[in-house]
Amino acid sequence: MKKSSAFTLAEVLITLAIIGVVAAMTIPGVIVRTNQQEFKTGFKKAISVLNQAVTMNLAIDNESPADITSGAQLSQYLSKRMNVMRSGVTAGNNTAFYTADGFRYEVPTTGIANCTTTSPCIIGVDVNGDRGPTSATDRTGITSNYPAVGDTRVPDFFAIMVTDVSVQPYGTVAQRTMYQADAN
Repeated sequence: MKKSSAFTLAEVLITLAIIGVVAAMTIPGVIVRTNQQEFKTGFKKAISVLNQAVTMNLAIDNESPADITSGAQLSQYLSKRMNVMRSGVTAGNNTAFYTADGFRYEVPTTGIANCTTTSPCIIGVDVNGDRGPTSATDRTGITSNYPAVGDTRVPDFFAIMVTDVSVQPYGTVAQRTMYQADAN
């Protein structure tokens, strides 16, 4: 008799089951890391776009955020040089506008005046727009510590500081997201 050197059906099924279990354990982690990297990249893009808007307003119109006296003015000032798809939307206690890249920028309706280095204006950006995990109704106002500082996840909503010369991340979470090197 000749001996066959092929795999049996049982061996193939067991191998496939092991591969399936390993895939089921690793794929969710890969998806979470991919989403967090997307949020981080979106935040960096939002900072860049806002800095460009401030620079263009200063260069073309000689307008500075220091001349702003209300949240509505700041919203108009920023959106004038951005690719805005929808504006004048209410998001919690804020006025929001949406850009073509799917971001939702939120400007508080109160507490905004003369955005300078010594008295910056704080706005928010949801780099995921109205898609989860957070939406405009999840929060009440813009906070610099969403999520908690000890949480290592990258959120999709960030606080941003607007001054008369630049736009910077505001708060521990936003600064960690912007400046900290990737762990993996």
